[in-house]
Amino acid sequence: MKKKKKEKDIQELLQAKQKAHKYCRHHLQGVVKNIQKLRRQLKKPKNKRCSIYSIDNELIHNQVLLNEVVKHLEKK
Repeated sequence: MKKKKKEKDIQELLQAKQKAHKYCRHHLQGVVKNIQKLRRQLKKPKNKRCSIYSIDNELIHNQVLLNEVVKHLEKK
């Protein structure tokens, strides 16, 4: 009986770890995409760039997501 409970606990821990990795990977992929967008915008001539405010909003959002990932990783 104890062996089954222990196996179940291990399975739950593994699932939680996989979910945490998926969460971090998802946010980091979003950050990478937005950095790539920003690089493409900065390569364009100034008169053809998107509004700096829309880019700034994306960067703020990325910063928040990165802070969440860092906090999550510090807990481990």
